[in-house]
Amino acid sequence: MKINVTIDPPEDFSVLCDIFKVEPQAFLQKFVDRVSFPFYYSQPDGDERWATLFFLYYLAQEERSEEDMQNHEQFMNELADVVFKQLDSSHKNAAKAELAGRKVMKQWHKQVMAKRGK
Repeated sequence: MKINVTIDPPEDFSVLCDIFKVEPQAFLQKFVDRVSFPFYYSQPDGDERWATLFFLYYLAQEERSEEDMQNHEQFMNELADVVFKQLDSSHKNAAKAELAGRKVMKQWHKQVMAKRGK
């Protein structure tokens, strides 16, 4: 999926981009590339988790129905369980855990889209 987005960047963001010679589009692309529940759960110590944390923060700020969140809770729990079962104390199996999480995400996505199609 490709999307075109128009944003109105606040002054603080624009100034930081200018100071550090950061291309806003490249920054935003890098950010969205890091939003991933499977990666988030499989890399508990990873610095790259910030984008997903912000996504979760955004979800918490949005008004969502209790019923809607209950529909997602089953898959969120399954995702965490599957990923944590793959990980060991040294996180050697992080890639395997992330892959297992992606399988749950595909099932989750399929179910959500089927329900919306009704």
